[in-house]
Amino acid sequence: MSEKLEFKVSSALKNIVGRDLIENDNVAVFELVKNSYDARARNVIINIKSDSIIISDNGKGMDLNDIRDKWLFLAYSAKKDDSEDEDIDDLFRDIVKDRQHFAGAKGVGRFSADRLGRYLKMTTKTVKASNCEVISIDWSLFDVNQNATFTSIDVEHSKAEFGFQFPLLKNHGTIIEISGLHKLWTRDELITLRRFLEKLINPFGDLNNFSIEIECEREALSDSREKEDNKKVNGLVKNTVIEVLSLRTTRLDQYTEGEYIYTQIYDRGTLMYKIREINQYDLLDDFNVSILFLNTSAKNIFTRRMGIRSVEYGSLFLYKNGVRVLPYGENGDDSWELDRRKQQGHSRYLGTRDILGQISIVTNNHEQFKETSSRDGGLINTAGAKEIKNLFKDTSRKLERYVVGVLWGGNFLQEGYFNDENYVGLFRKELKSDQDNYESNQVALSNVGSRVDYTQIIKGLVQDESIEILDFNKEMTQFLAEELNVVKLDILKDLNEIALKTNDKVLKSEVTKLTTEILKEKQKREEAENREEVERKRRIEAEKRAELEKQKREEAERKQREEAEKRKNAELDLERKEKERALAQVAKLKAEMRAKEEEELRQLAEQKAKEEEEKGKLITEKLNIETQKNQYLNATRKTLSDDAEQLIHSIDLYVGNAATYVNDLLSSNIDIETKNKIYSIKNNIDKAIKVSQIIIKSNFDYKHTKQRINLPIYIKEYFEDIALSRPKLSFKIDGVFDKFYLINPIEIDIILDNLVSNSYKAKAKNILVNLDRIENKTIIRYYDDGIGMDSKLVRNPNSIFELGVRESNERGSGIGMFDVKNRLKNLKGTITFIGNSTKLRGAGFEIII
Repeated sequence: MSEKLEFKVSSALKNIVGRDLIENDNVAVFELVKNSYDARARNVIINIKSDSIIISDNGKGMDLNDIRDKWLFLAYSAKKDDSEDEDIDDLFRDIVKDRQHFAGAKGVGRFSADRLGRYLKMTTKTVKASNCEVISIDWSLFDVNQNATFTSIDVEHSKAEFGFQFPLLKNHGTIIEISGLHKLWTRDELITLRRFLEKLINPFGDLNNFSIEIECEREALSDSREKEDNKKVNGLVKNTVIEVLSLRTTRLDQYTEGEYIYTQIYDRGTLMYKIREINQYDLLDDFNVSILFLNTSAKNIFTRRMGIRSVEYGSLFLYKNGVRVLPYGENGDDSWELDRRKQQGHSRYLGTRDILGQISIVTNNHEQFKETSSRDGGLINTAGAKEIKNLFKDTSRKLERYVVGVLWGGNFLQEGYFNDENYVGLFRKELKSDQDNYESNQVALSNVGSRVDYTQIIKGLVQDESIEILDFNKEMTQFLAEELNVVKLDILKDLNEIALKTNDKVLKSEVTKLTTEILKEKQKREEAENREEVERKRRIEAEKRAELEKQKREEAERKQREEAEKRKNAELDLERKEKERALAQVAKLKAEMRAKEEEELRQLAEQKAKEEEEKGKLITEKLNIETQKNQYLNATRKTLSDDAEQLIHSIDLYVGNAATYVNDLLSSNIDIETKNKIYSIKNNIDKAIKVSQIIIKSNFDYKHTKQRINLPIYIKEYFEDIALSRPKLSFKIDGVFDKFYLINPIEIDIILDNLVSNSYKAKAKNILVNLDRIENKTIIRYYDDGIGMDSKLVRNPNSIFELGVRESNERGSGIGMFDVKNRLKNLKGTITFIGNSTKLRGAGFEIII
């Protein structure tokens, strides 16, 4: 078995249809005042105190049935079923006639009070009632328990005596007292509320039977200090923008009459055009549109008169049945999508900052033009709302086309109006001065580019079969023949088309006249151009001849300059080279001096280093020589006398020579017997060598006898004898003279043998002996071409004659030169080393006896 159920409504619904929908305190007051407007009130007084707001009106009021069946009936609106004005008193018939439609139709506007304060007290009375009906509501009771039903919250009702408390002492109306305010209203907020309420009623309409007044006692003193009404809190709320709208600026008006839509544009009081067309909208049959373009001057005047900038005041407002629909036109709102479009071309489109105006519709079709539940959410997106958008697009584009094209010159370039593009900037610059002018449009009227663009607007209108041109500005289509010289002549075709479509005989005649004048002017211009061309050619020929002469003269002057320049450059080049040569010479001398100084320093350093090296070598060689001496002395152990050592050395020398000859014989091609005999000789020689080696280890002494000899001759003959026994040596004796000495010749033999033996060991092949005398002395200079003395002995020549000193790989005992020196010493003579490579490349000695 089926059961019928019912919805239950929570008490929390109060917030959904009230506080949550209205997020702005100004909108809350706006909704309550709008209810007074729909109640046919002529006057509304808003009294604001520290903890209460009282809104009083002198409308038709309510009786208990109205309160019970309408005011307390959530979401019910008598405005929808046309029962709102049933049994209305005759006092309100004139108002009903003026206000044929209602501003609200949702039945939830009274819940706006919850946004403002906790408590609501409503006192209301109809014309016929004798007492006032009073109800009291504590909105917080709805928030205690959301499980409680909406209808379970009690609303207190009582009656009160009438005390003429309604505006203008009327005996009817409604008083809404809201206490327990959620905030204390500041002065700035109250002034903002006043300006917000100014826009409640359409300033473009002709409604004069509704007023709003604000009373706030605590702000009276501050108001008294202000001179301008728009900066005061107390007083009647006037839509003073109507004063600004009377400015002579560019304005478009569009309205309906019967089946037609009329559109007209005025520019600072001058009609630009008026047209008529069939109303193509299905849902909009009663509307009017007014849009003003605000140039710089108009914006400045608006700010001075209103105390607020136009952009902060708003732009294009929407009114339904005479009351504003939010948020259209609010500062920052782009419901009309103007600013979005302007972003695509700042100089081609109008934005919310550029316009001020309204679209007002009158309708009973609440479904198609329904506002959103949120009081500032605009219209629901219905077919009717879309038609309003299309209406705005059509009207705003007409105004935009005129402003951008005629007043800004935006089409001058892209439409190619002029023969020379330079005129675009010229005429646009001329129009800039028009931005600060709100009294007259003479700049645009006189601007050739603006008039050409205006002609294009009118041509576009006449070409649209759905549009009937009722009037247009004839001055804007009048051109002087000379003005047409700068524009393309297509303008004549456009003017002719306008004349034909509008049946304007005057314009047609003017076009014909212009065409004739232009043809004549063209002919004159062509003739003048031909004459000018002939003159130009003559001038060109003369200029060519003059130019040729000038070129010849300049060529001659150029050559002179070049020659002078060449001479000057040659002189400068010579001077430069001379300077460079002098500088190079100085640099060379400096370099040579530096090189010389560096070379001297280097040589000095090398010499010093060499001296240091020589000193080191000398010390080392002396040490080596001393070591050899010590080694020799240690070997001989000093067992022989000096004479014995010298004698043994001579024996060793002779025997050694004999051994050499024997070895040569043994290696020659002789028979065996002879070789055996020679070998026996060699054995005896070897024994003699052994005996001399034994003797050198023992004491030995010998005596000899002196003889008187011719020493130079003796020396010569002795070398000749040696030459026979040493065929590999070549001897040359120079400077032989006679000089006799009493001397032991063996001493001389031993001295000379030692010298020759050393030369032989030094690989010498030639020996040179120079004999000379100085005073009573015989000088013997001995040279060979052997390997010479070792460098150590050259640096230490005295060590050559010391015992045991030798620097040779040849066989020897190191006593030969020591023996020579001692024997010469015994002969009262001397021997000195005179160097290598003096006469021959080998060693050289000088003997003085």
